[in-house]
Amino acid sequence: MRKVFVFVLLALAVAPLGVSAARPMTVASSFVDSARSALGLNTWTNPNEEASDAPPWFCHSLDCPKFETTKKNAKYETRLYPPGLKWVSTVVTGVKYDAAVSQGFMKLFHYIQGANSDGAKIPMTAPVKVTLTPGDGPFCDTNFTVSFFVPYDGDGVSSTQIDPPEPTDPTVFVEEDAEGFTAFVRSFGGWTNEEKLIAQAESLGEDLESDGLDDVGDREHFVFAGYDSPFRIFGRHNEVMFLAPYPEKKV
Repeated sequence: MRKVFVFVLLALAVAPLGVSAARPMTVASSFVDSARSALGLNTWTNPNEEASDAPPWFCHSLDCPKFETTKKNAKYETRLYPPGLKWVSTVVTGVKYDAAVSQGFMKLFHYIQGANSDGAKIPMTAPVKVTLTPGDGPFCDTNFTVSFFVPYDGDGVSSTQIDPPEPTDPTVFVEEDAEGFTAFVRSFGGWTNEEKLIAQAESLGEDLESDGLDDVGDREHFVFAGYDSPFRIFGRHNEVMFLAPYPEKKV
């Protein structure tokens, strides 16, 4: 089985599975909007009724990266994510996937709650991005880079992200996706876990191969994406992706 490099997107509003009742109330209160949505007190736009310039429905009114869909069929779509997107990130090593996402999430949550050079609270965004780099052997640690998208500057219409303050935690850092990328995206609903996500990624790879795209990009990179908190019961949205370089011409 070939080694894989996993890049996971999860909505920043996702509550890590490791959060217990003993967590500070600031964590619980941050997920009130998600709970309202799960109970049907909030609504979101039907994806079939979106305006062409509207944010994706699965971002649920949070700032999220702008992208262009260049192709779409019943199995997957092709997106272009532009150069220059900024993220705040941390690396977790030596634990399993669920624990890594939980630990990384809490570090970044503390950053947006004020653990930064300005002492500022920063709005929640979507997605959370988790990049998994497997170890070289069975006894080597796996590295997970967990990232929050940096919000836009202004009223939500701006395409310019804020200049994020420096983290006070030395294990948290700001980075920029300088070159942009192409994403081949397979979407699916319901509840998921690591095993299901891997199965979906394998299916996406088979779909791309059947369409003659087996030589596009690096097949040792793929993406897991989820945009929902545990409070959301209906209308859950998950994605798996393979990444390729941003093209000189559209794919």
